[in-house]
Amino acid sequence: MLSITDPCELKPADVYRQARLVATKTSRASDRNWYRDAFDLHCQWHLWFDGGREVISATFSRHDNLWRPGPVIPLANLTTGENAGDLIGQLLSPAYFGTRPKALGVILHVADEFALAGLAQSPDSTAEVADDLGILRYNLIDDPREVLADKEVSVETTSWRLLPLWGAPSGQSRATALALSRSREAFLTKLLAHGEELRLPIRVAVTAAPVEMLAALPLVEPSLAGGQLIVIPYLKYTAVFILTPAGELRSVRSLSHRGNALVPSGLGDIILSMAVSAELTGAGSAAQPPRVLLVSGDSAALQAACKDLEVYSLSRQTIEWRSIDLANHPALEGIPGHRPEFLVYDPGIVAKVEGGGCALARTETFTALWNGWMTQSSFFDTAKLDALYPTLQDLRLLRFSSAFTLMLTIALIACSAFGAFGFFAASNHPSWNLTPAQLKRTEATQTVLQTERRQIDLTRRLLLPRSRAWTTIEFMLQLFPEETAVRLETFNYGMEASRPGPSSPNGQQTEATGLVRTWSFRGLAKPQALELLGNMNSQRWLSAFFERTGKAIGDSSYAPEAGRQLTVTLTQGRNPRFIADARSEDASQDPSTSFQFTFEATISQTITDKDTLALPAEKPF
Repeated sequence: MLSITDPCELKPADVYRQARLVATKTSRASDRNWYRDAFDLHCQWHLWFDGGREVISATFSRHDNLWRPGPVIPLANLTTGENAGDLIGQLLSPAYFGTRPKALGVILHVADEFALAGLAQSPDSTAEVADDLGILRYNLIDDPREVLADKEVSVETTSWRLLPLWGAPSGQSRATALALSRSREAFLTKLLAHGEELRLPIRVAVTAAPVEMLAALPLVEPSLAGGQLIVIPYLKYTAVFILTPAGELRSVRSLSHRGNALVPSGLGDIILSMAVSAELTGAGSAAQPPRVLLVSGDSAALQAACKDLEVYSLSRQTIEWRSIDLANHPALEGIPGHRPEFLVYDPGIVAKVEGGGCALARTETFTALWNGWMTQSSFFDTAKLDALYPTLQDLRLLRFSSAFTLMLTIALIACSAFGAFGFFAASNHPSWNLTPAQLKRTEATQTVLQTERRQIDLTRRLLLPRSRAWTTIEFMLQLFPEETAVRLETFNYGMEASRPGPSSPNGQQTEATGLVRTWSFRGLAKPQALELLGNMNSQRWLSAFFERTGKAIGDSSYAPEAGRQLTVTLTQGRNPRFIADARSEDASQDPSTSFQFTFEATISQTITDKDTLALPAEKPF
C-alpha cells in the first residue's frame, strides 16, 4: 500500500509528486469505481453479525440481481483483520458473483450494538434541527463534541451518525444520534490495503442493522401500516421503533438484555410507557390497546417476547401484538441467513414495493431510508480517507498535462531533428563542390532567370484588363436601365494616368502609376428619374452600385476597395425646350420636348499606385 500523507501537510511540489505517484502506481486515474459508494458497485460483499458465533456472509451481484452465500469468516477476524488477503482472493473468483469482479463493495451490517446519544439542546435547537438536518449530519461526523450533549465522548473509539425522526411532533427533538464502535476498522483497513496492492477498487461501509431492519419491513410485509411499535429483539439488545398513524418514525429506543436473557426485563411496562408518550393508547380500561409488531430471526427470542407480552396483557394492561418469524418467511427465500437487512440494497425489490400498493412507501421516513439515508450514513468515514488522494478530475488533469508535456517533448525533438537534417542536407548540397567557373555560370543563369521572371511579371501586370468597351456600355446600362425616363444625349469615357507620386529618398521613382477613370454624360430626364439622379450624389449608393455592377459583369476593376476613391459631380436644370402640352407629332419630331429637366454628371474613379490595377512604371523590355 502506498504511503500517503495528508496534502495539507505537504508543500505544493510534494503534493504534485504524490499525485504523480498515485497516478502511476494505482488505477485511480482510469477507474471511476474508486470514487463510488460501496452500495453503488455491481459486486457487493455483505457481512452481518450480532455478537454470536456465526457471521452471515453473502454476496450480491447487481448484474443479475442474484444473492449467493459468501466466503466463511470467523467473528474474531472482524476485529483482528486476519486472513483479509485470503478472503479477497476468494472473492475474486467467479464463483461468488458469476464473473470476476472489477470492483468490490464491502458492507458491514452491525447488529451486536445499537447505542443512542442525545444531541445538545439550545433555545432554538428544535427549529435548527428541523431546517438544517444536513448541516447537523456533517457536524456530527466532523466534530461530534460540538453536537452531542455529552462533551466527554471519545472520537477515537466511537462513530456517530444522525437518525432523523421524521414524525416527531412540535417541541420534540427532530433527530437522535446513533453510535457504533470503531473496533472493526482494522479489518476494513486491511481490505483497503489489499485492494491498493491488487489495483482493485474496494469501497467499504458500516451500517446499523436495526435501522436497516426497519427500512426492510415494508419490503417483507407490503401490507404493513403505521400506528404501532416495531420491536426487534437481537442477541444483546432489543430495538424499539414507534411509527405514527401516518407511518412516520417518531422515536426509537435501545433496550439492553441483562445476563443471558433473550428480551429486556419489564418489556411490557416499557412498551406501554412508550405507547402512551407517543399517544398510541390512552389511560383506563376503555382505552385502545397499543399495537406491537415483534420481528426477529431468532425463534427462541421471538417466543420469549410473545410470552412476556402475553403474561403482561393478562395481568396488567392489554397489548395487541403479532409476530413475524424471519427464519421461515417466504419473502426471504434465497437471501443468505434470511436477513432482511440485505433487501434494502436490492434496487429491484425496492422499486417493486415503491410502485406497488404499500402505504409506507409513500411516507417521508421510508422514502428517505431507501433513497438517501443508507448511502449517506455509513459509520466508516470514507470521505476523510478519500481526501488524502487526488480527485478524479485532478488525476485526469495530471494525465492531460503529462500527455501535453510528452507531445511538447516529441515536437521539440522533431524540430531539432528537422533542423539537424536541414543543416546536414545544406552542408552536403552539390553547390559546395562547384568550381569558380561553374559558380559564375550558375550566377549568370540565375541573373537571366530573374530578369525573365521580372519581365513576365511586368507583362502580366500591363495586360491586366483595366478598361474594356463592352464593360463601359454595360456600366451605362446598369446605371440607366430601360424605362428609367432618362434620355442620354452625349457620353464620354476616358482613362488617364494620375500624377506621378513623389520620389523616394534615394531619388528613385515609384514602381507603379495610378489611374483615373472618368464617365461623363449629359442628357434629359423626366420627373420620375429625379430620385435616381439624387441617389448618384450619395457616396454609399455609388459604392454599392459599383460593387453590384462589378459582380454582374465580372469585372474586378469596379469592385470598391480601400485605395479606390469615387467622386461625382451632378448638375440639374430645367429643359428650355420642354413643352408641357406638346402633341405626339411634336414629340416624334423633337423628343426633347417631352423631358422637363436636363442634367450633366461626371463620375470619377481614382486608382492609386498601390492598387493591383496600377500601371507599372518600368518597361518590361
